[in-house]
Amino acid sequence: MNIVEKIMKEIEIGAKHLATTTEDLVDKYVDICKENGVDVNSDIGVSLLRNYVRGNMKRATTKTNSGSNSLVKSAFGFFVSLESPRDMMSWNRNKAKEEYLRDSDKALSDGLVAVVTDNGDETYTMARYYKGDYAEKMVKTLNAGAEELEDGSIIIPIDPMPNYASGAENKRYGKPLPVNEFRRSGIFYGSVDGGEMKSYYFSYKNQGGVDFAPATFDWVHFKTIPSDDGTNLYGMTMATKDSLIRNEDVNPDNSDYRDMSSFDFASCLFENYTKHGTSLVDLDRLHQTLQMEVTKDRYAIVEGTVVNQRMTPTANGNRILFITDKEADMELSEDDAGNLATTCWIPEHIDINFGIGSKVIVVGRTSQRIVDGEAEPITINTSGLLVEQSVGNPAAAEESVEDEDLDWF
Repeated sequence: MNIVEKIMKEIEIGAKHLATTTEDLVDKYVDICKENGVDVNSDIGVSLLRNYVRGNMKRATTKTNSGSNSLVKSAFGFFVSLESPRDMMSWNRNKAKEEYLRDSDKALSDGLVAVVTDNGDETYTMARYYKGDYAEKMVKTLNAGAEELEDGSIIIPIDPMPNYASGAENKRYGKPLPVNEFRRSGIFYGSVDGGEMKSYYFSYKNQGGVDFAPATFDWVHFKTIPSDDGTNLYGMTMATKDSLIRNEDVNPDNSDYRDMSSFDFASCLFENYTKHGTSLVDLDRLHQTLQMEVTKDRYAIVEGTVVNQRMTPTANGNRILFITDKEADMELSEDDAGNLATTCWIPEHIDINFGIGSKVIVVGRTSQRIVDGEAEPITINTSGLLVEQSVGNPAAAEESVEDEDLDWF
């Protein structure tokens, strides 16, 4: 049975809302049409489909504690900022290793590491302190988090915190730290289950967070779990990533579609994030102020004109934009742009589809290096990019000659 492309798109979106497969919803849709005696490509059929999806979405979010979806809500809005995934375990593991190298006995007794001895007979003896008590255990295989150091010793960094700062029990206490634990953080502006439009902190860990990469300043729908105090949104397993839908891809006839064509992103930013907005000439002052804020609030919002681009990725994948104040009287050449304009590091997941002369708003964390006792200019690690006026095309990436055989003759 052939279903036209327009209705198939509706089915695909509906399947995401219901956390089911497109194939299963197609089968259900065909059954619904048969039961009501309507053609699968009719307008009545589409109405029946929408009613089915809406009804089942409502039941999914009003389950009692016997169900697992009672905390899941529907979010609509846009990301102001979305950072690259960070390995949150990297710092903890390195800290444990540094403490062990500094004082191995203390690191062991403080519960930072378990120490492993290779018995030479394909077995290992692990030693650790747990709740102040020393214990040993013989095993045949080591945890994936085991790490051999340069001197040949083997350690397993473990979680030393019995409780979180809130006082809640840490169920990972005394267990090996994961090899890595990626987390993507951001700032989301929008509504949850049709509530007021406001700002939320966003956090999404593990593979779902790595794969979740919507463009900033693009209207989207997705499933999420809000915090009890209504200030944070959390991604859940792969469900949040799988539920992500651009508003632009929703059929305008669908009840989920929102006409946001008259929305002014720039006005929203500078009205709702006043303490983060500044002119480029005052960026140094804001940078100092931000150091007093909690980590998740240390971001700046600036407006500028692109005066140069370097599209060849750096070692960590960043490209570089140089921006200056819109009303600046000076004209910067490509040669001096790097010295007189603000450097913005652009990560891989943010698209650059505009050229020099474009007007942009950049959101990101500020940083400043101190070299030989002298402070270098402030730079911005970009996590959000709004193009207010696009001019031309991106500069061409420079060709790399590293792999060429230059000594051929």
